[in-house]
Amino acid sequence: MPVPRGEIMRNTHVAVLVLAAGFSTRMKAFKPLLPLGSDRTILARIARLWQACGVKDIVVVSGHRAHDVEKEAESLGCLIVRNPRPEEGMFSSVQTGLNFCLQRLFHVDWLAVHPVDIPLIAQGTLEILCERARTSTAPCLVPVFDGQGGHPPLLGRRVWGSIAAYTGDGGLKQAMQGLAREDVPVEDSYLDTDLDRPEDYERARALLSGPLGD
Repeated sequence: MPVPRGEIMRNTHVAVLVLAAGFSTRMKAFKPLLPLGSDRTILARIARLWQACGVKDIVVVSGHRAHDVEKEAESLGCLIVRNPRPEEGMFSSVQTGLNFCLQRLFHVDWLAVHPVDIPLIAQGTLEILCERARTSTAPCLVPVFDGQGGHPPLLGRRVWGSIAAYTGDGGLKQAMQGLAREDVPVEDSYLDTDLDRPEDYERARALLSGPLGD
């Protein structure tokens, strides 16, 4: 029997790590705080989608323009941790967030890693991942569409420490390389649709005024 929306997290605790510390260099505007669809900011959209799945612990990693991001995150009821070295790239934000969660979120079983520049993922995809987390014994869950894995991966608590301590190259993808993972099939072609450039943002706005409209 399907689990009703908002009730998915009753027995399994999933938290979300929203990576919002980057410099948005190619966008020429600050991505986390751009309006999108019916939401006042991209950050607000991502928080809303996860909250609709029953997720209560949303951790926003700030860095560049930290005060602005943190003000918005606080207004959305999110937890906040600041990456002191955002210039070192996205994986430094992942590790900052993992260390925060290891020290603060003792009740959490899974952590979804959601970059702020991938905001078009469907709520239904997040619900499928959360529901699978209730019974999976794998250390990692990865949504897959048309044979390709994408975001957001879910990391089981038992691998947080090893990923937080990883010092090699290749970021999160390489840090996960030696870990068993379970692929979770979803019908979502937007798992890795980045909003990197102004034209990407305009396409996203057009999609949300049409077939993906809220």
